[in-house]
Amino acid sequence: MKEGAERITQRILDDAQAKAESIKAEAAEKAKAVRDEAKQKAARKKEEILAQAGKDAEEQKRRILGVAQLEARKELLAAKQEMIGEAFQKSLDQLTARDEKSYLESIREMLLNLVETGTETVIFSARDLERISDHYWQDVNKALANKGKEGNLKLSQETRDIKGGFILQAGGVEMNCSFESLLEEKRDQLETEVATTLFK
Repeated sequence: MKEGAERITQRILDDAQAKAESIKAEAAEKAKAVRDEAKQKAARKKEEILAQAGKDAEEQKRRILGVAQLEARKELLAAKQEMIGEAFQKSLDQLTARDEKSYLESIREMLLNLVETGTETVIFSARDLERISDHYWQDVNKALANKGKEGNLKLSQETRDIKGGFILQAGGVEMNCSFESLLEEKRDQLETEVATTLFK
C-alpha cells in the first residue's frame, strides 16, 4: 500500500515537473515572440522616426530656402526702389540745373498753364526769386492778359524751400507747383515706365 502511494506521489510529481517544463518552454517561446515583436516594432519605429526626421529636415530646408528667397526678393525690390528713387532725383536735379533762359521759359509756360484768374500770388525759392526780373514778370502778366485772364499776378517776397517751380497762392489756399511736388504726383504713373527702362 505504501508503495502504491509512493508511485502515485511520484507520478503526480513527474506530471507536475512535465507540466512545469511545458509551461517554462511555452513562457520562453512567448518571451521570445514578445522580444521579436518588440524588436520589429522598435525597428519600424526607428524607420518611422528616421523617415519623419528626413521629412522634417526637408521641410526645415524648404522653409529656410523660402525665407532666404523671400529676403533676397525683398532686398532686390528695395535696391530697385532705391534706383528708381535715384532716377527721379536725377530728373529733379536736371530740371533745376538747366541754364537760366530755358529754366525761366519752363516757369513761364507753367504759370500760363496753371494760373486760373491771373490775380494769384506766386512764391518762389530764394534762388529763383533773385532771377525774376521786372521785365520777365511784366511779360508773364501780359501773356496771361492775352489769354483772357486778369494779368495781375503778384510776386511774393516770401520764399519757400523748394528746388524749383513755385507755389500759387489765392484766397488763403496754396497750390504746390514745385518740381518736387509735380514729380511726386506723376511718380505712380511714371514708375512702371522708369522701372522698365532701368531693368530691361
